[in-house]
Amino acid sequence: VDSELNAIKGGGGAHLREKLVANASAKLILIADYRKNSQVLGQNWDKGIPVEVSPIAWQTIKRQLERLVPRSRALGTLATADAFELDHPVATLRNAVRKAGPVVTDNGNFILDVHVGKIHDPIAVEQLIKMVPGVIEVGVFSRMACEAWFGNEDGSVSMRIPQSEIKKKD
Repeated sequence: VDSELNAIKGGGGAHLREKLVANASAKLILIADYRKNSQVLGQNWDKGIPVEVSPIAWQTIKRQLERLVPRSRALGTLATADAFELDHPVATLRNAVRKAGPVVTDNGNFILDVHVGKIHDPIAVEQLIKMVPGVIEVGVFSRMACEAWFGNEDGSVSMRIPQSEIKKKD
C-alpha cells in the first residue's frame, strides 16, 4: 500500500474477484499488517504483481510482459517519467506448492508474478500490463481505496488516507 493507497493485491490468486468487489463497493477500506505499509509500491513487497492470464497463451503473455519498458508510448502520450524501476519486467509462472503444476485461479486461469521493482506510476503500470492480449486482470488496485488500516508490529493500529487528500486539507 503506497502513500496514495494504491495497492498490490492477489497474493492468494483471487484478485479478479477482489477487484470486482472493490469496484462495486461504495467505499474501499484496506486492512493489512505493517509489512505492507510503504510510500512506494514495490518498496516492501518483493513478490511481484500478480497477473491473471489465459492458460492457453501464458508463455506468449510472459514474453510480451517482459518486453514492456518503464517509459512507454503505448498509453498514447509520451511518457516523461519511468512507470517502474526495472529496465524490463521479469515474469514467472506461479507454481503450486502441494500439487504438481501451476496455481489455477478460481476462474481456471494461471497467475504470472511480474516483478518490476518499485512502481512509480501504478496507474500506468496497471494499464500497460492490461494492454497485453490474454491478461485477464492485474493485481494493482489504483485509486480505489479511501482508507487503509495497518496492524503494527507492536500490536497498535494506525490509519492512513491518501497523501493527496491530506494536502487538500492543508
